[in-house]
Amino acid sequence: MPDTHTEVTRNTWESRIRKSSNNVLVGLALIPLCLWWLWTNEGRPDLSTLAQQSVAVASNTIDASKDGLFASISGTLISTEQLGDTPYMMPNNYIALIRTSEMYAWNETVDSSEAVDNVGGRSTTTTNYTYDTGWTTSPQSSGSFKFAEGHENPSKSIESAYLTVTSAHVGAYQIDPTTITLPEGQAVDVQPDTNIADYGFVQDGNFLYNGSPSNPNVGDMRLSYKALPNAIAVTVFGKINSGTIDPYTDRLDANFSRTMYRVFLGSRDDAIALLQAEYVHEVWVNRMLGVVGLWIALGLLTDPIIKILDGIKIVGSAVTAIMQTVNIVVALTVGGTTIIISMVFHNLYLLIGVIAFILIGVLVYLRAHYGETESDKQITVGSKELAKTNQHTDTTSSS
Repeated sequence: MPDTHTEVTRNTWESRIRKSSNNVLVGLALIPLCLWWLWTNEGRPDLSTLAQQSVAVASNTIDASKDGLFASISGTLISTEQLGDTPYMMPNNYIALIRTSEMYAWNETVDSSEAVDNVGGRSTTTTNYTYDTGWTTSPQSSGSFKFAEGHENPSKSIESAYLTVTSAHVGAYQIDPTTITLPEGQAVDVQPDTNIADYGFVQDGNFLYNGSPSNPNVGDMRLSYKALPNAIAVTVFGKINSGTIDPYTDRLDANFSRTMYRVFLGSRDDAIALLQAEYVHEVWVNRMLGVVGLWIALGLLTDPIIKILDGIKIVGSAVTAIMQTVNIVVALTVGGTTIIISMVFHNLYLLIGVIAFILIGVLVYLRAHYGETESDKQITVGSKELAKTNQHTDTTSSS
């Protein structure tokens, strides 16, 4: 059962204003940080465009004429080694193994709420500290707990690990599994040593436990595995170097480069599609983080005003609702504008197009608001003189 401790604190109006004013400095620092984050995010390297520049090379034989090229090689990933994690996982036909180590541990959850008095600006803060147990790869330190007594977490006795074979090849080309980026693999059944009980572990499904699976104690460990199997169809990207695939770096200038040294499941097209999806996901996540960061920063800047107006609760609540809406609009506007401008400056062709569009717009505006060109004036004057001549001729003819 969860264990909950509650703290109730009374806050004066002056202390609330003082604390809120101190956070203004955090807001002022957060705004340029978020703008920088949004700006640089649009210049994030899209590795799918780099992958498209690779030369597709057959994997069955080594072609010396391809040395030095940035290549994509599709074939079967094979190693003559077997990989294991004795005694927890006996060696088998794996290229890579991920050991996930979890500990049954205490977890602290903090939930705080503030109730403002109707008049006077004072408030009551109620904070609940809830402690429950569960399996986690990153146990919290008991030293950070508000109520540590009775909720002590020991150190993990076994850490998570990433294991690979020492050598492998795709067709005729060698790769270094210890440095290249490999696919994650899939969950596999644990295959421990037959004497695993001598090490204090028992198997239950896809897990190994060093305690009771159904009734664990704080500090008990649980192990599970993911594996990348041997002999699978892959595509590898890198630079060809005498029958070996090495990392390839595309250095566009002194400050910007892209490196590709990675194995993908499936074909070259599958790899490029995955890289594109990863790029789009990262860009949009960072955009959202930047805009949310701006919204938080604006909230920190305007919070002292709200705390002052909390002297009368109904006024403070009304201003809070208004300011939250305004801050969201401003964050979206400033963040969106920063993103658009950064997109233009990080895309040469788009930048040229925008400049051309602006120049054309300026010319049209000047022509429309500052009169005709000299040639137009000459044509107009000539037309008027011709009209006068025709009028004079008509008058003479009438006489």
